[in-house]
Amino acid sequence: MAKKKNYQFWCWLILTVARTKKLYALAWGIILLLLVACLKTEFINILRSLLP
Repeated sequence: MAKKKNYQFWCWLILTVARTKKLYALAWGIILLLLVACLKTEFINILRSLLP
């Protein structure tokens, strides 16, 4: 029972975000910003390891 309710919540959340254009754009914007932040920090760490 608990898994079914949990699944219904996530389904509702995803459908709500997908139906609302502003929320959809906001969600993708947050995902892209997190991706850029992770790549930037990883890139900086790689450069630091290469330099003596």
